Amino acid sequence: MKRLNDILTLRNTLFATVSVLTLLAALITMGLLTPFIVRLGTGEEILLDAAYFNLRAALPTLALVMLLTLCLLIKSAGKKAGLLVFGLGIAGSAFSAAFSLFSSLPVNISFPVLIAAFFAVVYRLLSLKEKSLKGILRKAGPHIIHLGAVLLLVGIIFSTNMNLEDSAVVPVGEMATFKPMGYSVLITDIISGVEGEPYGGHSGSSYVSTIYFDVYRWGQPFDSGQVRYISDFKWQQSYTETYIRRGLLEELFIAPKSIDTEARAVELYIRKVPFMSSLWGGFYLMVLGVLILFISGSLEGEKALQKMSFAETVLSKELPEEIKTRTEK
Repeated sequence: MKRLNDILTLRNTLFATVSVLTLLAALITMGLLTPFIVRLGTGEEILLDAAYFNLRAALPTLALVMLLTLCLLIKSAGKKAGLLVFGLGIAGSAFSAAFSLFSSLPVNISFPVLIAAFFAVVYRLLSLKEKSLKGILRKAGPHIIHLGAVLLLVGIIFSTNMNLEDSAVVPVGEMATFKPMGYSVLITDIISGVEGEPYGGHSGSSYVSTIYFDVYRWGQPFDSGQVRYISDFKWQQSYTETYIRRGLLEELFIAPKSIDTEARAVELYIRKVPFMSSLWGGFYLMVLGVLILFISGSLEGEKALQKMSFAETVLSKELPEEIKTRTEK
């Protein structure tokens, strides 16, 4: 029987990573093609929602993150350190799931593994020992993409599984409290009127209600804002302008669902989404990593062109002389 040292090599880990990535891509591709194949075969229209993909992609994605942790640490810190961090991530997931540290099982399982992957990427970045700018950019670029991918997964998992939403009818001068979210909304005023260019028998193109409110967080003043409920006469439809407050750890979203201008009351929809900043931050880091790879590739290309130019210069001077000498001989 082979020893663990012989099995746990960088080459084998990379092969496993590529295999899992291929499986994940195949599952997603099958999900995207299934509605098209069903429509061609039976003529029926089917829609596969996010739950379909989440259920099938969850385990391969988790395995991919775990293999990423091993790959990075085996190369930078050694096999023992890689196995230690890998084991701590698995143990953390089991502990978190057993004691339900978060309110969602997917978060309980995945968060400790993502923390281990985050540590592995940061450690790999800090262990880079390149002296030249080109070398630093060439080696840091892929790991910045890895870091962005980990943050992106954190944002997706938390925002998908731990978002809270509610709605309530609130008259002017009264406050609605959304206890699970820790927010309260006080409606201070509602102003309604016709706006836009005249249309049909109306003095404007739409009827607009602007709702002004104050937001309290855990009983303390937090922010003030406004939302608009717009009924368009021309297109005979209604739409809203919403309030969004983005913070480091969460995003607050408020929108009017309906409005009663006679009773001067509005039905507000409120949603709190945690770790949205992690999602956007991960996306921007991935873009930054791609740009760094592009810049490092450009620098290598310029250096290659300089070498070619130098060689052409030398040849253009020496080659004619060499030909002349050999001809005379």
